[in-house]
Amino acid sequence: MLSKSLLLLIAIALLASCGGSDNQSQQPIETGFPSCSVPDQNEVFFEFLQNTYLWYDQLPGAINPQAYSSVDAMLDDVRFEQDRFSGFQDRQDYDDFFENATFTGYGFSSDQSTDLNAYIVRYVFDNSAAAQAGLSRGDRLTNINGFSVTQINRELLSNETVFGPDQVGFTIDITFEKPSGEIINTQMSKIAVSTNTVFATQVFSSNVGEVAYLSFQNGFIEASDAELEASFAQLGNAGIDELILDLRYNSGGRLSVAANLASFIVGRSAVNDIFTTLAYNDKNSNRNSSFRFTSKLNALNLSRVVVLTTPNTCSASELIINGLAPHMEVVTIGTATCGKPVGQNPDFYCDKVLSAINFRTVNSLDQGDYFDGLPPTCLVQDQIVADWGSLDDPVYAEAVNYVNTGSCSAPTASKSRSSQSIGLTTSPSRLDYQALLTGHLH
Repeated sequence: MLSKSLLLLIAIALLASCGGSDNQSQQPIETGFPSCSVPDQNEVFFEFLQNTYLWYDQLPGAINPQAYSSVDAMLDDVRFEQDRFSGFQDRQDYDDFFENATFTGYGFSSDQSTDLNAYIVRYVFDNSAAAQAGLSRGDRLTNINGFSVTQINRELLSNETVFGPDQVGFTIDITFEKPSGEIINTQMSKIAVSTNTVFATQVFSSNVGEVAYLSFQNGFIEASDAELEASFAQLGNAGIDELILDLRYNSGGRLSVAANLASFIVGRSAVNDIFTTLAYNDKNSNRNSSFRFTSKLNALNLSRVVVLTTPNTCSASELIINGLAPHMEVVTIGTATCGKPVGQNPDFYCDKVLSAINFRTVNSLDQGDYFDGLPPTCLVQDQIVADWGSLDDPVYAEAVNYVNTGSCSAPTASKSRSSQSIGLTTSPSRLDYQALLTGHLH
């Protein structure tokens, strides 16, 4: 299992790197301190913030770079109080997630917040040790490495105690229960896991025609474009009339990937129209730019998309909803999204990456600022009780109902994300980004 600190870094990466194509760092200043010492890094990164931070006018005029034990402590002290998203990570962790798409582990994500007696499997990476062991979404892990989950929670056992060190080949015994009630005892060993982001691509017939279901989780990363190309090549030949897009556990990433996904969905009717615009602070208004819809060979050319959402639907995932809304009907099923209508271009110095908020994102109607999240059209609490595309999954089942009937099975206060409604309604409470840590990678 990944360490707690690395889990936090990955969560920050998912949240914070909703950046554009410009990944070039600013030129570091000469500080007078030893290169890459803590004071040197504090002064360099504070200078970066003064230049490009969206809320630079909320920063102190200067800092004592020797007053902080780390760059994290410095950022925590100076950040704008409403900034939930800016953060640091190690350069290697950043590269592993966005460029290499690998980590050492068993290859699955779990929810550890809803059952004191089991870890519930959210998703399993293709070709991972977890997949080879037979784990799939909705399974309940009850015993791990000789410990019951009840004992793990009662005694607050560490991740390394339960899952072992980050070492390829480390093997553990596990017991898990399938949704059918079948109990399986087996082993799995840590490997270098190559992560994927498309977890299911399915088509089924309904009374409104052919319906596609696409589960897209775990970030908008470098590898996503090829996966999406393959999925839409399959869907483009199936005569799709409706699309259910599952973004429940996708916390964001590269805007170029989001623009590509949106282009596949809306198709030729919006080619060259604005998908999203990046608006920087007044010191950097020359960097303002837009991502536009592009022509895709296997675009679906739809007039409506149904999106599945939770508080883990964040950043680039929210851009899909907001960016498509002026061009087609966007229906959301689930719960409110996380509320991140801002993004970052990372700054690199020494072995650190600063992903600090430096631009707003708005759609072609200049709508954004959904800091309280985008509300659901149909409110349904997420329950991990079945595999992808199963009608036993209440959120997915509600989406199928909406496709077939055009309405929610129960009344919901908010309306669909049309060009008239987006940004005018907010969720009842502001969500802290730490909620995204309820999912754990192992």
